[in-house]
Amino acid sequence: MALTLAALGAGFGAVLGWVGAPDLPDDEAAVAIVGPAIPVNADGTAAEITVVGRLPDLFGYEHPDGPWTWLTGDSDYIPGSVWLSTPGGDDPAATARTIGDALTASGWQVAAADDVTANKGQWSLAVYPWSDGSVVLQLSRSRPGKVVPFAVIGYLAGLAAGWRGGRRFAGGPTPARVAGWAGVVLLLPGTVLTTVALVPPEPDAIWAPYLLAGIRLFSTAGIALLAGAVALAASTRVRRHIRK
Repeated sequence: MALTLAALGAGFGAVLGWVGAPDLPDDEAAVAIVGPAIPVNADGTAAEITVVGRLPDLFGYEHPDGPWTWLTGDSDYIPGSVWLSTPGGDDPAATARTIGDALTASGWQVAAADDVTANKGQWSLAVYPWSDGSVVLQLSRSRPGKVVPFAVIGYLAGLAAGWRGGRRFAGGPTPARVAGWAGVVLLLPGTVLTTVALVPPEPDAIWAPYLLAGIRLFSTAGIALLAGAVALAASTRVRRHIRK
């Protein structure tokens, strides 16, 4: 119970850490942010950058498949982003590396691996070649510095609450104990993955494991059972107090 509520607390704390994150820039502003890093055409003119997609939410499913996704989850739970694309070319991988060099020269903190990732101020940028010869730039919000501390505080608070609550459930009414243990079991995949997510380098959405494909349904049912266990235990205590 303690470890289960600790993981839930970490996820909730991380959500609170994202409160106040900026809205995504509009199309014109997004082009202005990445434009200086785009190589010019052979004739010296600026290359055309096109906004090809947008997910305005703080985090969400990239391709939600109607109500079913919101019930069972999906693997494409990603940060809200603006996607931009350059014109197609003969060597998009080389273009992506060139963009990475230009970002570095512009003051971005760049990490170059198979794809280029960069951070500057409030914004994060992923640069990767696409199959049609173009280069895609995914502009997202940078993770606020308070996310991880809030997640740690939430973890410790959940650990304490779960330890105390678990001891009370141990001597509580049988229906509450059954519901509580069932909730713990259903939440186990999300508990393990969220706890692992606290190990550096932490993902931007520490709570995301609860929402992945095949796990979200168990997470929702587990939280409902824990809430029901608390309600059953509280109602039993109230009835005992009234009888006394």
